[in-house]
Amino acid sequence: MNGRVHEIELKLELQPADLPKLRRHAQIRALSQGRAVTRQLRSIYFDTPGLALARQGIGLRVRRIGGRWVQTVKTRGTSAAGLFKRVEVETRVSGDRPEVAEICDPDRRERIERELANDSLEPILETDFRRTSRRLRADGAEILCDLDVGEVRTRAGSTPICELELELVRGNPAALFSVALDLSETVQLRPASRSKFDLGFELLTGERSVPRKASRVDAPPDATLEDVLVAVVGRCLEQLLANAGPARDGVDPEGVHQLRVGIRRLRSALSLFSPLLPREQLAPIREELVWLTGELGPARELDVFLDDVLEPLFRRLSFDPALKELRDAVRELHARSYTRVRQAVDSSRFSRLLLELGRWLAARSWRDDIAPTERELLLAPAKPAAMPLLDQRHAKACKLGARAAGLKGEERHQLRVQLKKLRYASEFLRCVHLAERDLADRYVDRLKELQDTLGRLNDLATPQRILDDVLESMGADARLDHIAAAGLVTGWVAQEVEKAERELLGQWSRLEAAHPFWRPFGPQGEAGT
Repeated sequence: MNGRVHEIELKLELQPADLPKLRRHAQIRALSQGRAVTRQLRSIYFDTPGLALARQGIGLRVRRIGGRWVQTVKTRGTSAAGLFKRVEVETRVSGDRPEVAEICDPDRRERIERELANDSLEPILETDFRRTSRRLRADGAEILCDLDVGEVRTRAGSTPICELELELVRGNPAALFSVALDLSETVQLRPASRSKFDLGFELLTGERSVPRKASRVDAPPDATLEDVLVAVVGRCLEQLLANAGPARDGVDPEGVHQLRVGIRRLRSALSLFSPLLPREQLAPIREELVWLTGELGPARELDVFLDDVLEPLFRRLSFDPALKELRDAVRELHARSYTRVRQAVDSSRFSRLLLELGRWLAARSWRDDIAPTERELLLAPAKPAAMPLLDQRHAKACKLGARAAGLKGEERHQLRVQLKKLRYASEFLRCVHLAERDLADRYVDRLKELQDTLGRLNDLATPQRILDDVLESMGADARLDHIAAAGLVTGWVAQEVEKAERELLGQWSRLEAAHPFWRPFGPQGEAGT
């Protein structure tokens, strides 16, 4: 019982109404090894009054298992598409309180002791649930299948637990996703982004899940190109799942924005590595990502239109009743667009997309359908192998950017697309350029400011279409003064476009002066070839 446990598990949420269907599922019966075991589990989590451990990503709990008490230390680890990878440290203890001195991992024990130097431990939440466990065998893997139904309790209230955990005992993690996909044919299973402790922490503090920006990609300097591919797609999946909840809530427009950014980054990653990946595997993934982008698009456009255009203008001209009625009509469209977001994020289609991507990544499925040449490149050291990929994107962006001042319409859009691809490729691949880290960060920052300005110009191109839609939705209620108010908005947008275009030229000059970090400097300080 004492020792470190490397835990790999897929956490899946389901609705209580689907429990009977899941319990009777033919796939579980077919894969089961032996009979199910059911037991009641009660765990008590401890922290300081200020929640110092939780804020450092540490969970400390005591759980009664049969006649024994077991103390467990969990750290945040990594997660992607509901797959959690982390280390647990378990220690048998004498009672229902932690015994920090008995933690067998010196590093974790010292971290906790530092946080407790001037503080004491107290119970902050508990979980109480009924667990039905089965051993499954699938695709050569052994899997522990736990169905947990109960609740998390804190002094601030309680919240229900209804989840399925598929924990890998031995074998390939891809088997976890395969089992989940088979079950999801008849029961909707949603990959979870939060643990039971996370649920309790949010309930206790009142802190909701907040939109999350992309995490930096990590890979050792000697990583292969395939290692980087796995790390990049894993980070993209992490961003998708982390922002699904905030997008569904609709409290912060950044939720939908960061979900869309995650999709764009994933599409860009697949595009970057596409010369080395089977086309027939990428096609269905791309199709689903295009669908999801389309479901989120109207909400994002209306968020930007309201926050960046209409509300600032209304604050200046709040006395104009026609402008107020126009704003109210836009808000109504905005509310409907978020209904569409919630339907997409709650759909089985979105859940299956995440699970399919998780399986594709865990199985490294591309290996089954690529030629020896592509395999050799994927298994080559990433730093030299990535150079032509970055060169290609850099050349395409520079070709359009040389005429940045005169670009309009579709050409400007293409410049934005190419800069976005170059920026994401640079962010993905700078992880193997540790010696050039400052140079890489500066280069990415220059790209980001250019992309932001081009993105703003793109956003400013949509108001006229939105205004046309709004006036059409008003139907017979649309009056001449509403059309005049729309004209005010159009005039304000034109001024903002001129301002952004002036900024664009200076930003392009700064990017031209930045050295491509993946290229060595030549004898005269110029980029080597």
